Amino acid sequence: MFATLGRRTALHAARRTAQQQAKRRMGGGAAAPEWTGIDKVVRGYFPKDEDMVVAISGGYLGLFLLFKIKGALSGSPEVEEAAPVAAAPAASAGAIPDVDSEEFGAFLESEENVAKLVESFEK
Repeated sequence: MFATLGRRTALHAARRTAQQQAKRRMGGGAAAPEWTGIDKVVRGYFPKDEDMVVAISGGYLGLFLLFKIKGALSGSPEVEEAAPVAAAPAASAGAIPDVDSEEFGAFLESEENVAKLVESFEK
């Protein structure tokens, strides 16, 4: 009987001691750093890290919008038109002209030329 009572008392004391001990948690319990210089001034306005993130992100967004608005107000520079390109003469009388050229329509009017075109596809 005394052994059981002794074990129960020891078990109860062990549980109480375990509950009273501080638990270690990651990232908690560190003392706040002492800020000096410009950090102290900035931390006066933005004390938490989350506030600093929002302020920095807002600053970058503000710069982006400023440049976008400036570009829209100043207008885009005038684009010079390219000089028209003269059509190149046909390489030879028997050659097949380019599909995009105006000469291709006249080329297809002849049965011989259509046969040349089909032969070139088969090669």
